[in-house]
Amino acid sequence: MNPSLHRLALAAALALLPLVNFATEPEAEAPAPAAAAAPAPAAEPPKTFAEALQRAGVKLVAGPVKVALGKIAEFSLPAGQHFIGPDSLDRYYEVTHNMRSGTELGVVVSPDDWVLIFKYSDSGYVKDDEKDKLDAAKLLAAMQEGQVEGNKARKERGWDELRIEGWASPPHYDEKSHNLTWAMNLSSSKDNHKGIWINQSIRLLGRGGIMNVTMVADPESFATAAREVDGLLTANFSYAQGQRYAEWKQGDKLAAYGLSALVLGGGAAVAAKMGLLSQLGVFFAKMWKLVVLAVGALGAAITKLFRKITGSHPTEEK
Repeated sequence: MNPSLHRLALAAALALLPLVNFATEPEAEAPAPAAAAAPAPAAEPPKTFAEALQRAGVKLVAGPVKVALGKIAEFSLPAGQHFIGPDSLDRYYEVTHNMRSGTELGVVVSPDDWVLIFKYSDSGYVKDDEKDKLDAAKLLAAMQEGQVEGNKARKERGWDELRIEGWASPPHYDEKSHNLTWAMNLSSSKDNHKGIWINQSIRLLGRGGIMNVTMVADPESFATAAREVDGLLTANFSYAQGQRYAEWKQGDKLAAYGLSALVLGGGAAVAAKMGLLSQLGVFFAKMWKLVVLAVGALGAAITKLFRKITGSHPTEEK
């Protein structure tokens, strides 16, 4: 116990004792004043993106654990990674200022500062007969043309304008895994298009539709993150039995588009929906290094922190 508090407690106890003849007793020493209470220590800044999300009220499940992605697929979450399921996606999207499409199934948060967003489209079986006909130059030109409308809508919301700077990785189709992957270099008007961010899109083809996966990482770690994610999805993601690409049967629903349209759907059409740039992983990665967050100040203050650090709201691909 604090010595001053101990003396005060002893004095209070003595005051309850019966009176005695103090004429023969030495005068009791007056208790020393209690020391002023030390100020509460400042809250430590979050050390990881997952911790920042938890402080903001987002529920995360820690690996290792197998998590369901709707009734369509499942993902074996490794140790060290976290998963945000349907019961906390609303809060996650609120905190990160992203717009939900209603097709989200979950989010994986890595300790290495990259994020995976899983969504599913039951558009039908996508034939891969265009696998050798993907024209990266034409697809990029179409995306850059489509971003104009997307930026009009972003300006109406007071958001920064976004620009596709080129391919970080051109579209590539893996015939064995039936995965279509590409990555774009993106920039924002708030930093005069000087900073480059990378958004990787992965389309995992299934029997009845497509699992749309968006990977967000900063440029410095993109190459490493892309390799890690590729291996992770190959080993840890699986469609439920009966939903695999190879299980398609004559008479099943066919998608009305092919591989090229899938890329455009993740580019030009995406821009029109204001979801082109997914910087949230980068923003949070910078946040805990630059700003000390008080535990009680996270709620509405998240928006101000995003603006202070980045000058814009993080958004994520639809």
